[in-house]
Amino acid sequence: MIISVRQLDYDSLKSKLKSEDKIIVLSCNNCAKKCKGLGGRIGLAGLADKLEADGFNVVRRELIGIACSLDLNAKRTKEEATRKFFKEATVIIPLSCEEGEAAAEIAYPNAKVLKVTKTLGCGWGSPSVGVRLTTPAAGLDLEIDGPDGITIDEAADQLGLLAGGF
Repeated sequence: MIISVRQLDYDSLKSKLKSEDKIIVLSCNNCAKKCKGLGGRIGLAGLADKLEADGFNVVRRELIGIACSLDLNAKRTKEEATRKFFKEATVIIPLSCEEGEAAAEIAYPNAKVLKVTKTLGCGWGSPSVGVRLTTPAAGLDLEIDGPDGITIDEAADQLGLLAGGF
């Protein structure tokens, strides 16, 4: 599974938005969901609810099975139920890995895609142990001291990033 964390805290994210923005929060329901609720329904609701409470115009909450799939992203621009939202959106906030952010940039070229995550590499997880990073992405200076890897919190702390949802 791909392990991702947040680069931005909520206030930093808000500073990148304008009051007139039409926002879609696009949340991965696969890997990002397992990263302490960064994505999935919980991550989606957490961020969208906060933005709406602060007066931002969230025009759509979109849960996508695999956010790094260009085909699944592009499908949103063609389906009757979602087409109009993606056409009018000015900002897309993907709660996904960096590949999901890249897929959103390609699929929604008329919207600004806010990059809020950092992909740390690959790992595994279980309900009893949580998420653990075992194979860091190239160029990341992470100290992993055993075959079971390190927790997502330890990895985020080593890099000065944030684990979990907004």
